[in-house]
Amino acid sequence: MDNTIKQLKQLKIDAIYEKKKHYNAAERKQKYYKWISIIQIILNAVTGTTLFAIVLGEGSKIAEILSLIFTIGATILSSIQKICDYEKQAQGNVKAADMYLRISKQINLILNYIKDDALTQNEIKEKVSEIQDEIRHAGEFGSGFSTSRKDYERAQEGIKNGEENYTNDELELWE
Repeated sequence: MDNTIKQLKQLKIDAIYEKKKHYNAAERKQKYYKWISIIQIILNAVTGTTLFAIVLGEGSKIAEILSLIFTIGATILSSIQKICDYEKQAQGNVKAADMYLRISKQINLILNYIKDDALTQNEIKEKVSEIQDEIRHAGEFGSGFSTSRKDYERAQEGIKNGEENYTNDELELWE
């Protein structure tokens, strides 16, 4: 039973870090979406007004060039948003993170059942098998929503610095 407990703890820790990594990726992508949108709105607003003509004078070639550059910039940002779809990507990362959160909680419950001797050997095997299936499913789902090494490093730092509260026992991989 000790090896099963150790393996469950390993799976729980993996789920904790995967959850935090996906939440970090979602936060990063939401920032991209927000800033690209803000800049795009400003560019469109400035381009759609007579601001350049008023400031630089009617018929100014500089005003025409600046207006053209701003229009090109807004078009490029719009295309980047369409291709990257940061909003949808962030939503997917949040869903993947939620899946890992649920897995972590289920593992914690199973560990408590084992501690309380409330499960038979066969029930434990069934529960572990279910957890493995959920981890596989979460991994397959999460692979459609990219994360970066920096997202994972931020997850490690965040947990280490107390963004989320876990005891040393909960984060100890192998005793």
